[in-house]
Amino acid sequence: MKQLLIRAGLIVLLGAGLGLAANQLSPRGLPLLTPPEPAAAPGEFLPLAQARKLWDRGTVLFLDARDPADYAAGHIGNALNLPAQAFGEHFGRVAPLLTPASELVLYCDGTECELSRELADLLRQQGYTNLHLLFDGWTAWSQAGYPVTQGVPP
Repeated sequence: MKQLLIRAGLIVLLGAGLGLAANQLSPRGLPLLTPPEPAAAPGEFLPLAQARKLWDRGTVLFLDARDPADYAAGHIGNALNLPAQAFGEHFGRVAPLLTPASELVLYCDGTECELSRELADLLRQQGYTNLHLLFDGWTAWSQAGYPVTQGVPP
């Protein structure tokens, strides 16, 4: 019985070792560890009070990275909807309003929301660099009692 358990253990170890080696050599191999999230660039996240100052200036465009239904239910006043998950479908409508130097504030909703980061990555690929992320954007903005709008623009 003892020899049987030793053999079974060796077979399991050999199988695991061969599986790990094959995974490492495969061009489609799975990562064994999840890579860490990239750290935010200095100044990437905008404090709520600073976002409000930029909004009051009226020269900064706010982009809502959430899906159109969430945007229609409520969004930062004057913000445009550019859903990160349907970027290709909606970018053509927003692009004429932007220049590569445009200062943009991107937001989504909640502390765990990654849509604004995804949108920032997509915009960077298009050559836009003056981007700010509003952490906990919609929630923080609406709870502060700042200007909001419902519905979609005409």
